Amino acid sequence: MNFCRNFVDSGRHFGMVICCAWGILSAQASGADQLQSLRSPKPDGIPVQITANLEVGGQLILAAGAASSDAAANLATDKKTDSVPMSVVAKFAYDEQRLDDGSNLAHRLAIRHYDDAEAVIKIASKVTRPQLRDSRQTIAAVANQQSAFLSSPNGPLTRDELELIDVPANTLVLDELLPQADVEIGHRWKPTDDVLARFLCLDVVGHTEVECTLASVKDGVAEIMMAGTLGGAIDGVATDIELKAKLLYDLERQLPKVLLLAIKEQRGIGHVGAGLDVVAKMRLNITPQPDSKLLTGDVVQAAKLPDSDVPPPLEYISDSKNFRFLYDRRWHITRDDPDLVVLRLIDRGDLVAQCNVAAASIDAQKPLELTDFQTDVQQALGNLFAKFLRAKESSSPAGLHILQSVAEGTAQDLPIQWRYYLLNNQHGQALNLIFTMETPLVDQFHDQDAAMIDSVEFLDSKPAASQAERAEENAAQR
Repeated sequence: MNFCRNFVDSGRHFGMVICCAWGILSAQASGADQLQSLRSPKPDGIPVQITANLEVGGQLILAAGAASSDAAANLATDKKTDSVPMSVVAKFAYDEQRLDDGSNLAHRLAIRHYDDAEAVIKIASKVTRPQLRDSRQTIAAVANQQSAFLSSPNGPLTRDELELIDVPANTLVLDELLPQADVEIGHRWKPTDDVLARFLCLDVVGHTEVECTLASVKDGVAEIMMAGTLGGAIDGVATDIELKAKLLYDLERQLPKVLLLAIKEQRGIGHVGAGLDVVAKMRLNITPQPDSKLLTGDVVQAAKLPDSDVPPPLEYISDSKNFRFLYDRRWHITRDDPDLVVLRLIDRGDLVAQCNVAAASIDAQKPLELTDFQTDVQQALGNLFAKFLRAKESSSPAGLHILQSVAEGTAQDLPIQWRYYLLNNQHGQALNLIFTMETPLVDQFHDQDAAMIDSVEFLDSKPAASQAERAEENAAQR
């Protein structure tokens, strides 16, 4: 579950009793009377309103030295661990409308508009309250047979925004847990691995003992119980989950109505996140909303929806240093300080590269020459440096001046490649980006640096004020 880098996915038990006793009269009833259809009809374009409450509690498991920001280092392999108490209380409310016609079972598309999305996350004594920006309350949801993702038609999401709303029980795939054939009370079935992965926000499910049962039908509502264990992975880290749930299905409307979900998860420490030993519980309600005030015709028609099944990039914004850039979702931020941002690239479970981002100081009247930049790079690497592979000077789509220098060397007896960049504008605003990877991983890394570099923008392109000018301005404001 992706919810837990900020949210920490996973659940608390609900007490559940499945009653499948059959009387003599039931046994004599006709098969047609016993069969129930749990199939959802093709989308009719009518929005539904979803409200959800999520509570999480447990421990984050930390590895000693795991937060190293050394550009040549991978995560520490120290087996010592520590645990930190954490809790999450979150609530969501959004209207959702299917936009596909249901003809392609391998592709689903929906648009949402969030009226409420907030959480209170407490890790040890630190409390954070992530929220969606007003401009990102409209969300597109895409699902295919391998994955599901969320994005905003109005612009890229930040990692915090994505993890706020990317929670278990994705309503776009909820009905895929149900059987496609008519079934009788007491019937049992197993959801497929790929459906469970998308339902629980996992990259993959390796094995599962999760089973569903049609427990009862009363007053036009079917009660479906789900329970079992599964093993999966997210960002290359193994996770073990124990799951229990109750789903109420409105037979007349052919629509899931209420979901009660309980999850207990134990996840190992990964390259970009802490381990987990947590439990969570969620209640989700679904109600038809034909006169949605959130998803009006104008909102739906104006939305620029994803044109492929490739998740769009996320954006990083530094208010303190006044810059932004886009990055592939396989990059994860592991450190975000005023003076340094550290990202790590995870591809198919491998830690491929690290990127350090920091503001730089240059003389706007006398830009640094490429040869001087290479000298600075060699001095920074010191004894690690072996040779330069290439160096060049160019401009970005935003008009920034770019110096690039690629070097090879050795660190901790490993062959390493460094890609150094210095970007600046005519006002003296500058940014250093350093990409570091083991040389055998260069082909796997490919050109992941190019898109990030091309996307860098300075938010306020005014000339940088001197320290004396800033002090004078602050004194005047006081």
